Amino acid sequence: MEAIIGVIGTILGTILGWVLNSVSNHGKLYLYVSSWDDNFLYNEVGCLVPCISKEKAEYYSYKLTLDIYNSSSEARIMRDITIIYSDDKCELHKSVPKDDTTRYSSGSISFYNDIAPVNIPPKAIIQLKLHDGSHHQNNGLDYIWKTRKIYLTYKNEKSKTTKIAIKSEDYSCYFENHK
Repeated sequence: MEAIIGVIGTILGTILGWVLNSVSNHGKLYLYVSSWDDNFLYNEVGCLVPCISKEKAEYYSYKLTLDIYNSSSEARIMRDITIIYSDDKCELHKSVPKDDTTRYSSGSISFYNDIAPVNIPPKAIIQLKLHDGSHHQNNGLDYIWKTRKIYLTYKNEKSKTTKIAIKSEDYSCYFENHK
């Protein structure tokens, strides 16, 4: 009889351990947009200055700061991080952001690498600082005037795509709203 109780105890202990392990591994990534700053610039005699009209805009740039918390007991990954500009119906433009931590210089010019896959340790918070931009040449800014929503997308360790809203604004009225 004691042998049967011992076997049942072992089986129940194994099942309980498996359940507790599964529960502790069942977590997810929480993304918080700490800051989003975008601006339009134009070239005034060799110097980039803030723009006040759609017609003068030559450059568009953004800076994004993300706080990412992994609530799981296992490391999580973010791959193929992309910024999506949308008009509520379809994607207008995709941008792979540059990672501020990869800055390197050549002379007086700074360069940055595209964001690489990011591993987030278990029960940890990391901060990402990203940026990118567009130039008006070859209709490079046409998409922005049709934009109504901006998203960040990434793929997780199971290649599932997740979409996070960053900003909702009608960019056709950008300069009227930002005087």
